[in-house]
Amino acid sequence: MPRRRRLRELAVVLLGLSTTSVGCYWRGPGAFPLALAETAIVTAVIVSAVQPPPPRVVFVPEPRAGYTWQPGYWTRQDDQWVWVEGQWIALQPGYAWSPTHWEQVPDGSWRLVPGHWVAAP
Repeated sequence: MPRRRRLRELAVVLLGLSTTSVGCYWRGPGAFPLALAETAIVTAVIVSAVQPPPPRVVFVPEPRAGYTWQPGYWTRQDDQWVWVEGQWIALQPGYAWSPTHWEQVPDGSWRLVPGHWVAAP
């Protein structure tokens, strides 16, 4: 497959890195402090020249108090379509969950829009 087409089919752009539970450790005189992060979340944009397959028909669980359902979706991994199972997302007060989904962009390619919180009206 030509490199240009491959790059167009799957372009991953690092947008940001957020960490939680960061600790700083002192290693002694003359040493720089060492910062460690227990959890890191990398946000990426996935673009495909090929339309994703239709969503799988799967069992959707009954509503669960304090949670919202993130439906399953297709993603690209090593030039293959991979199904990501749905999952429960804990509600955040004052916000609504916008689920992960694919959108077609003006150039005809498809972009995976990651799920995210939107301020509730």
